[in-house]
Amino acid sequence: MKARRAILLAAFSVPFASAAFGAGFDVATEYRLRALSYKNLNLNPDNTNDKSFLSERARLGFTIKSIELGEAGGETQTMDVSIRFQALGVAGSSTPLTTPVASPFDRIAEHYPNTSFSPFLDNAFIRARNLGGFPWETVFGLQSFTLGSGLLLDDDGTGLTGFSAKGPLPWLSMSGQVFAFQARNSQASPNALNLYGLTIELPSEGTWQLNELIERDHATQLAPVTGCTGPTSGPDGECLVSQATRVFSSLRYTLNFGPLVFDGEAAIERGAATPTGPDAAQNHITYNANAEVLRAKWKQPLWGGSPGIARVTLARGSGDKSDTLTTDEAFFPSQGHRYDGLERSGFGEFFAATPYDAFGGQSTATASGLQRGASGILVVGIGLTPPAYKGIVLDVDYFLFQADRNVGPNRTLGRETDIRLRYDILDRFSIKASAALFSVGLASNPDNQSSARRYLLEASARF
Repeated sequence: MKARRAILLAAFSVPFASAAFGAGFDVATEYRLRALSYKNLNLNPDNTNDKSFLSERARLGFTIKSIELGEAGGETQTMDVSIRFQALGVAGSSTPLTTPVASPFDRIAEHYPNTSFSPFLDNAFIRARNLGGFPWETVFGLQSFTLGSGLLLDDDGTGLTGFSAKGPLPWLSMSGQVFAFQARNSQASPNALNLYGLTIELPSEGTWQLNELIERDHATQLAPVTGCTGPTSGPDGECLVSQATRVFSSLRYTLNFGPLVFDGEAAIERGAATPTGPDAAQNHITYNANAEVLRAKWKQPLWGGSPGIARVTLARGSGDKSDTLTTDEAFFPSQGHRYDGLERSGFGEFFAATPYDAFGGQSTATASGLQRGASGILVVGIGLTPPAYKGIVLDVDYFLFQADRNVGPNRTLGRETDIRLRYDILDRFSIKASAALFSVGLASNPDNQSSARRYLLEASARF
């Protein structure tokens, strides 16, 4: 009730404030309803864990734009003030998805402050332009943020609190961005994850982008290595650490040239963690990992002059080596892109893999969502979109998933075929229906190869 009163107060007060300052006023709204049915979430025909539900997401944002702050250095200083509310939930249910019966959706729900369809703030910031006469745009507060393609960092709808600034650099038409954030506390437990970094862009025939991210994690946790023993170690030899510093560097290249669209990013991870407990002196934990993601699509006129699209996806995240007992080679950023509302987002609509984790099977038993002993993910995907028929678009995609490393003899995690129909009107209203057909590989269930399914019907609108 208090959150609803806050929304109504903002809705009535913001227009008067914008009129007083002679600024513009924008209202943005969005609503999405999904009917979802999952079959065999556990990838085990003896314990299928089928789930069906209605998932809702609503957003409402207010922005006062272009408030003039006077001149500095011959430039006009302006600012925007913006707030946005979001609500997520399962229709007809008052039970949040963090309960044990909701596994494996509880891990997704824990990312958000609230999943009972009560509004929470995901944006509340001030954006200043030309502050002090410098031609940069600076944002202070709770803001949406994606670094590069999202491989290293994405707020995934919760917002990150801190500041970011971007603008031109004085060399070779380059531009830059710097940022410092503290990750938002999840429903599961408060965290102490601080994020710092920068981006440098160099335009050429395409665009080169160098990204740097430093994670300082002060939460006590088990590092996923296998070289610790004693009362403070985990069941598989994981080491208890009091803090960890992970440093990620990536190089991204994007190109939009005629019918070809290309997006590639390669990253490395370095760093160290501080062990704790009686055996801490013998366990110096280090990180040494890498990942690559390549996406390409080709748009070609086909029958009747209407365009069709072919696409290829390649992705890999390194897995942990079992023989390096206190070095973690598994690429795993803390806040890489993986969520879209109350569902995962990744390669494949069911398995929804990233180079470092996936959905289904052991998703709540291990950090990566894979069977114990499997680590890192390889993805190969191909897809085709033929010309639309009366505005209806058909997408067909096929994915092969393998573990980068596995202590067992098998590496195939599964195969997936996605079939999707969509109908869009002016990028404002959309209807989608899809079926994701997943075949379980021996690395996901060595005892019983079976199948899993995800069916979706979605309606969404924005203005």
